[in-house]
Amino acid sequence: MQIFIAFLLAIVFFSLQAKAKDPKLIWFTEDYPPFNYHVNGNVEGIAINALKTIYRDLNWDFDPKEVMLLPWPRAYHMTLANHNACIFSMTYTEERAKLFQFVGPAMDNHVAIIGHKETDYQLSDLTSLGALKVGVVKNDIGHQLLRQAGVSKESLVFLASGFELVQMLKLKRIDLIAYGDVIARYQFKRAGIDPSHFRIVLPLRSSYLGFACNQGVRKRLIEKMNKALKTIKRREPEIFDPEYFYSKVE
Repeated sequence: MQIFIAFLLAIVFFSLQAKAKDPKLIWFTEDYPPFNYHVNGNVEGIAINALKTIYRDLNWDFDPKEVMLLPWPRAYHMTLANHNACIFSMTYTEERAKLFQFVGPAMDNHVAIIGHKETDYQLSDLTSLGALKVGVVKNDIGHQLLRQAGVSKESLVFLASGFELVQMLKLKRIDLIAYGDVIARYQFKRAGIDPSHFRIVLPLRSSYLGFACNQGVRKRLIEKMNKALKTIKRREPEIFDPEYFYSKVE
């Protein structure tokens, strides 16, 4: 009997140990296809698949309820305000690395000024914008890069999402958008707009997307997630490829 009780206590102990090692993080994200987006009440995409794989490899329990899809400005603010919060997918910059702890690189991201092919805009740099209006999502990497370059607020049109950016660009209510190239192309497709009618007018930044956590998250957790991510990228590089992802879901 004593042996049986000891066995039960051991099971309880190891169960508690297993639960104790779960990170209990809150994850914020936005509509940013193909990396993260909303489908039938769930968050889908390349980044969420990568995150689930990180959790699986670390033997952590993944709870979909701990992932909240919000407009980017609110998700960004909520991550900065909560010590156990993380956000994805975030483009890495040196400025953001001072505010967040990054898990990455996960996926490549090329940010650019994008416009209609039929227009003759020729921008040598951002000082050439003149009276042109550029659509941005507040605190998105496109907005931050323009702000850092000294582009005036009067030149910017703030919209809630990338989906709205491409719609407004098609309707010519804005002249240009500052956004990730891959994401813009998929937003065009979602909006029923032919991406081939648009072009990169001016490249802004080539970087990578990753997962970014509040500075209050334990550094040991960040180290574990980074180590797991590196292993997964070597083992399953295809799951980070947008073309491979869409070939599986279309």
